[in-house]
Amino acid sequence: MPSPQLHTHDQLWADIQAGSEHAFKQLFDLFWDDMYLYAYKIMRDKSLAQDAVQNLFIYLWEKQSQLPLVHDIKAFLFTSLKHRLLNLMRQEQTYQQHIAQFLAIVQDIDYSTTQQLQLKEANYEILSRINALPGKMKEVFYLNRVENIPVAEIAELYGTSPQTVRNQVNAALQKLKANWSLPAALMVILTHHH
Repeated sequence: MPSPQLHTHDQLWADIQAGSEHAFKQLFDLFWDDMYLYAYKIMRDKSLAQDAVQNLFIYLWEKQSQLPLVHDIKAFLFTSLKHRLLNLMRQEQTYQQHIAQFLAIVQDIDYSTTQQLQLKEANYEILSRINALPGKMKEVFYLNRVENIPVAEIAELYGTSPQTVRNQVNAALQKLKANWSLPAALMVILTHHH
């Protein structure tokens, strides 16, 4: 027998599909906080996290009559949010913000002028090589080694196992290291395990 909560959620979703503002507000109040925290945990940026969740709710409101039949609202919302977060990370602007952070980390280290120049050139070389990696491998490597997001969180984001994520990161490292010498400090950054 279905639990009262499941029945309530089924009814809530049906009411949203029928255009009920009250039901939509209830959905918003029920899930906003958890969804925002999840988005912030992934994006590490309050405004990006807030925008992602807000945009998802706007989309749901605009498409309410076309929404599919859903029995697990929470799973549906978080899966939808997950896809939006991944798309956000693929956008150039987001990459640029994180690239700036990455460069700032390296520039904080005290090196001679010659070493700094070599590092700066190597930074851009690394970033261009990361961008040249195959789609999912690039995203996984970027999240883990540049964004410092733990393997377990990336696995959850992609709906895969931590071992699969580790395999992708290691494969990316092999591609990046192949026939290419890097300054020692950057190798440490790239090969540091999380």
